[in-house]
Amino acid sequence: MRVLIMHADNPKIQKSVLALQKALEKESVQVDLVSPTTASSVPVSTAPYNLVCVASGFKGWWKPEIPEEIDNLLKRATRLEGKKGGAFVESKLLGSSKALRVLMAHMERQGVIVEDFGTLGGEQEMVSLAKRLRRLA
Repeated sequence: MRVLIMHADNPKIQKSVLALQKALEKESVQVDLVSPTTASSVPVSTAPYNLVCVASGFKGWWKPEIPEEIDNLLKRATRLEGKKGGAFVESKLLGSSKALRVLMAHMERQGVIVEDFGTLGGEQEMVSLAKRLRRLA
């Protein structure tokens, strides 16, 4: 099984994504990470992946917005139609569930079938998340 994780350049999100990558690799899953800085302006092909996950931050709590860089990264990704996906946002006191719906809408516009979603947390949460994602494939 191969998983692609597209994530924001936020240090807090990167820490959670690295913990998730480590947990998925323990589950014998091959994981590739892509961020807006590593992808630059090159199209990102999702063809070889069984699962595409997006980890993002957000601004605002009443009407949360996903960062432009994540939206652009999703738009540059090719062959997303019909792919299984996971949507994850950083954990905040207010607005996380609304931001999650916004992120899922961005992903579904690109053709991703979002089957798992949640907020990013510590290492223990990432281990249980890795087990959930492993079952999706």
